[in-house]
Amino acid sequence: MEFNFALTKYNDVSFKPQVSKALEKRTELVSRKKYPKVWKYTDKMSSKRKASEEVLKKRRGRYIYGIILLLLGFFLLIPSLIEPKEMLIPLLVGAFTVGIGILNIKYGIKSKKVKITAFDKAAIKLFSEYEKIPTVKASVTFTNDKVQLVGNVTIDYSEIEKILITEDLFILIWNERITVLQKKDLSSSNVEEFINFITNKSYNLFEVVNII
Repeated sequence: MEFNFALTKYNDVSFKPQVSKALEKRTELVSRKKYPKVWKYTDKMSSKRKASEEVLKKRRGRYIYGIILLLLGFFLLIPSLIEPKEMLIPLLVGAFTVGIGILNIKYGIKSKKVKITAFDKAAIKLFSEYEKIPTVKASVTFTNDKVQLVGNVTIDYSEIEKILITEDLFILIWNERITVLQKKDLSSSNVEEFINFITNKSYNLFEVVNII
């Protein structure tokens, strides 16, 4: 039985985040094997941090509440500025409401900045290299005995460390190298059959990790 991937242009929208996630997962799996006690403590602490989701909900609520107060405050404040002496109370209430609205928005808008991790950088660099690969007639083939990669590179299944499965990709880690294959490029059969094939091949040789 053979499974053939007829390579097409890689999609950066799916490639970069999914490869980054896979690289991070691979690092975590290796680390878990080396430092099980550390990860036991880390998992315990992570379970406690889940309560922070409630804090985020409250922040989002205060942000929306702040916008409503801000609009209401301006609704009272702007007309009052025309005749401030005669509309002193609406002026004060409007100014107070605007102030409270700004404070709520400021508190609610607090969010973590999106940081580019080392895994993101590695995925971006890898994608730039994959863009240079001519995909015309390029293919990767899995047979019962070996894997035929691009450039007439052949590896045995014993050389594979892990195959990570993401939403759109199969990511092979072999001999400290990485090969990324798009599921849509699998031309010889369906994805489920291929997953069953590599799962059977992985016995005592490598790991198949689904990170969808």
